[in-house]
Amino acid sequence: MAGKIKTRDRILKTSLALFNSEGEAQVSTIDIAAVLGISPGNLYYHFKGKEAIIDALFDAFEVEMRQVLSAPIEKPLSLEDNWIFVYIIFEEINDFRFFYEGMASILERCPSLRPRLARLLALKKSTTLAVLDSLAAQRLVAFHAGEKEQLADRIAAHLTFWLQYRAIAGAAMTDKARINDAVYSTVMQIAPYVVGDRSAYLSDANAYFARQGADKRR
Repeated sequence: MAGKIKTRDRILKTSLALFNSEGEAQVSTIDIAAVLGISPGNLYYHFKGKEAIIDALFDAFEVEMRQVLSAPIEKPLSLEDNWIFVYIIFEEINDFRFFYEGMASILERCPSLRPRLARLLALKKSTTLAVLDSLAAQRLVAFHAGEKEQLADRIAAHLTFWLQYRAIAGAAMTDKARINDAVYSTVMQIAPYVVGDRSAYLSDANAYFARQGADKRR
């Protein structure tokens, strides 16, 4: 049993690495077996096709994302806390980025993932609303009627489609630069709602991401 679990985990780890680096559509189960040095039949013993591997990887991704997005806000969040929180979310997304970069194709072949992904999207929005509520309660940001809901929608969409946008744009980035780029873009969406000295907010944001090594050239 221990050997089977180990082989199964190796298959998932190798598949994730190949899907992220090569694109899921470009990788076959034969490719995965070849990299692992096992027979296609051995792989098939553990997973009855590539869709079963994708489903198992989504299981792991969903658990990790729900742990991050469902973490209670136990104290008021500063604006910098907000940036760090978004960074953690994008780290998880980047670890399983093949889902986001090839979403349309994957959902077509694995339709059972669609409602699960929709529930994650709803959780992204509700978590964003909770963060914005915390910032608003501290009078760090302010909204007119309807603006907070619209901003939460945009940020939830940003968390879902940013990597796909960057993949199509063709910008080659390291993982760290890719994550920083995504977080910085999120921070800029909040900037118009900052109360007080917005230039100080932007200056602090630029300094923070410069320290993180973000590539923010526009």
